Amino acid sequence: MKNKIYIHLLTLCLLIILVSCKPKVRELNTPQKWILDREFSSLSIITTKNDSIAEVSNFTNFSGQINNDGMLKIVIDLNSLETNIPIRNSRIQEHLFQTDIYKTAEVTAQLKPNDLNIGVHNIAFDVDLHGLSVMMNADFMVFEQYGKKVVVLHKPLIFDAKNFGFENGINTLKNLANLYSIDFTIPINVILSFEPQ
Repeated sequence: MKNKIYIHLLTLCLLIILVSCKPKVRELNTPQKWILDREFSSLSIITTKNDSIAEVSNFTNFSGQINNDGMLKIVIDLNSLETNIPIRNSRIQEHLFQTDIYKTAEVTAQLKPNDLNIGVHNIAFDVDLHGLSVMMNADFMVFEQYGKKVVVLHKPLIFDAKNFGFENGINTLKNLANLYSIDFTIPINVILSFEPQ
């Protein structure tokens, strides 16, 4: 009988030791507000001319945040598109974006509570560009790095310029550059790094 009591007491002690030594899972207190870290973010597009010549351009000025209610907003300065050819920059600003009228583009999305968790999420977002507003959706991958949330496209996102009334502008650019074609479909690459605020 004493042996059984001793064994039960020993088992209980072992359980207490195991429970006390079990590593605690650190709960992540995810800040509710995030600000875009421009230095570690990028927004670029790929344009194709004459059916086979692909060129990468990138926006050098954009800002963004996610507010306390999970509303994401990115504001892009359309005058900041850098194609590495000054005359082409000017022509795009004047004839395509018409930045004298439409200086910025805005992307907004109402994020669900788990959309900033590590993993892949399908997110619907609104693009306000060239006087038109178009709903789109894409798969984004979220991961954490040095305390920041990094959001990247998980699958390619293809932008159709026709959805924003850019046909005339693209045709004007084509004629000015003596090209026989400029594609209306434009792949987009996005890397957004957010730091807690």
